Amino acid sequence: MMIYDIGIIGAGVAGSFASLKLAKEHKNVKAILFDLGRPPMKRRRQLEGWLGCLPNSDGKLYLSDLPKVSDLLGTRKTNASFKWISNYLSNINTFKVIKDKSPSVSTEKKIKKLGYDMILNDHMQMYPKDIHLLSKIMSEEIEKAKNVTFCFDTEITEVCKEKNIFVVKAGNEEYRCKKIILSVGRSGWCWVSNVFGKFGIIENNDFAKFGIKVEMNSGNMKEFNKSSCSLYKKSDLEIGPLSWNGTIIPEDHVESAITTFRSNENRWKSDKVSFSIIGSRYYPNKGYEQTDRMGKLTYVLTNDRILKERVSTIISKKSLISKLKEYDWLVETLQEMSTIIPDLITKAYFHVPTIMPMAPKINIGTNMESEVPGMFVVGETAGINGLLAAAVMGAAVGDTVCK
Repeated sequence: MMIYDIGIIGAGVAGSFASLKLAKEHKNVKAILFDLGRPPMKRRRQLEGWLGCLPNSDGKLYLSDLPKVSDLLGTRKTNASFKWISNYLSNINTFKVIKDKSPSVSTEKKIKKLGYDMILNDHMQMYPKDIHLLSKIMSEEIEKAKNVTFCFDTEITEVCKEKNIFVVKAGNEEYRCKKIILSVGRSGWCWVSNVFGKFGIIENNDFAKFGIKVEMNSGNMKEFNKSSCSLYKKSDLEIGPLSWNGTIIPEDHVESAITTFRSNENRWKSDKVSFSIIGSRYYPNKGYEQTDRMGKLTYVLTNDRILKERVSTIISKKSLISKLKEYDWLVETLQEMSTIIPDLITKAYFHVPTIMPMAPKINIGTNMESEVPGMFVVGETAGINGLLAAAVMGAAVGDTVCK
């Protein structure tokens, strides 16, 4: 039976860029790439398949992802990987960094007075035609290199380790790999949580992150000057990024849907601005399970994929989600936010389920290797969200996994 040097589970943004790095710079390595979804250039589902959620995302690559990656990999490695990604994307299009605007001075003062930290989200914008071309060029280069085998439409039922070899089980087939990269992202966060549990490497599973996604007319937020900023309060509350002139749509998962934002095609254009309000709530040893529960529970409660109601119904406790005490913290948060956005309570709507689908925290080294020797984790699987973060970590692990 053939033993692969590297098995990559998940062909989303992180997994695809890891594969690309292996194909371009480590041709002596034999790797296999698994994904539940469809192969490149084939009709696919919303999240699964080649490049993961990128084709259905808003296409914004936020540079504010980079400090989060630097905290893990270090500045030098992060910058080198980002430069490699940027150079590769220059083959697709000329992506200029769009500098984020600051809110008005008076609004900034209100934000600071309430104890929030504000981050401006400089970004590069990809459009569907760019993503389609990127998908085509990447997949063709990888297949041409002949050192990465594609294994799509494949459900991984088990990952175990026998001596120094990982055994990846898919149906009646078994694949053996010396090392593996877990890069399953948003569509596989529940699956990988179970893998972490089986290997006994979960370090912290105490926090669930969930809340609402707010939508209101952009004319009611003129003081924000079309800023894409995000607001943070300690480690408990994240608001943003502010997303302008698009539409909130359902992002379909296996047993539920969560809210997401689109604006990079004409059919999504609107005069709205939307932003998430995500709270980090403490549930000892049940954080992942509670996040999953909140996504499914609101889905069942509303009898629809996503619910839309007026923000005022939360304040008056007449909302459907007011039946769930887990959302009680939103009342105080919305009242506080209304001092920054005066029309928030009276003129805005909210959407649920809004969760941050992340696996429990594990210990990860600067080379992205877990406590299980030979098991590497990247992107949202490593607890770092964002499209650019996934791309940078994928490219970086393509080097470190070969050492």
